[in-house]
Amino acid sequence: MSSVALPLTLLTGFLGSGKTTLLNRLLPQPALGRCAVVINELGEIGLDHLFISTSRDETVALLQNGCLCCGVRDELAATVTDLLERRARGEIPAFERILIETTGLARPGPVVSLLLGDVALEGRLQLDGVVTTVDAKHGIEQLARHEESRQQVAFADRLLLTKAEMIDVTALADLETALEALNPGAPRIVVHNGDIDAQQVLDIMTPQTLRRWLRSEPASSKFMARGAMTPRLRHPDIDSFCLRYSRPLPMHAFETALTVLLAYHGEHILRVKGIGNFIGESRPVVFHGVQQLLHEPLRLATWPDDDHTTRVVFIVQGLTRLLIEQTITHFLGEAGEGTSAAFSMTSME
Repeated sequence: MSSVALPLTLLTGFLGSGKTTLLNRLLPQPALGRCAVVINELGEIGLDHLFISTSRDETVALLQNGCLCCGVRDELAATVTDLLERRARGEIPAFERILIETTGLARPGPVVSLLLGDVALEGRLQLDGVVTTVDAKHGIEQLARHEESRQQVAFADRLLLTKAEMIDVTALADLETALEALNPGAPRIVVHNGDIDAQQVLDIMTPQTLRRWLRSEPASSKFMARGAMTPRLRHPDIDSFCLRYSRPLPMHAFETALTVLLAYHGEHILRVKGIGNFIGESRPVVFHGVQQLLHEPLRLATWPDDDHTTRVVFIVQGLTRLLIEQTITHFLGEAGEGTSAAFSMTSME
């Protein structure tokens, strides 16, 4: 079995937000060749004319471009494990990445935690990104009424605004304001009739996207201060903020702080991402966590910008910034560098 973890992309979106239409446009594209796509209901994808073979149990279909389509059977983790085992045995083509479509009411955090925390899948997957479709026509109402919709948006690395052709520019601007308030770091792409280049939903964890995350202003406070959001669209329980440390940090102490935060408060930490300047490290280190899981750090060849400070972006729900700051400060202090003032921490607001 290969020791290389396969990139995992999660496609989320509320009921009726256009995930199936989007998949119909994505699946035939060459970029999804050598990709396994796990779909809720294989029969709902109207691409039978592109299938060149199906498995004996009719749960896996091979498209002309080399993309594998698989329907979920029973548990999602078991479905993915089965795909990887069949790949290892040579029963299906050796796909190089996995894209999973979630149900419309699924919260991304538990899904990612389930897959990356499963014993049978340990070390076999790495999260490339979470892509969320948002119904441009009904998105504001869904955000106001449904917690699942808010979490799908807050959790996203990229937001796809579908059905934009059905609303005017003013309504679209209002939706973008609401989305930025929940997730200022996620790029937004307006999608017309489901048409999108597959490259826009793959290989999301790049220095360019990281740069946007780190430079994003916490829009929740910005827009509320302006009064740009109506009361029903304000979500005070979901907040985003970025912490900056001006001096190089002890990496082990910093990782320990994040691990403790995720272990004790993971259900309230939707995402944490950042880039670190650590003592003894010659290259910048990228880290990100999802609820209770802190992923293996990634070392970049170069810094994505001229700012070489450590920056950490948190998107949280029902958790105070002060608690996070104090926890990190405690472990940095325990590392023997003195008080928190030694690290010159500032909040980017």
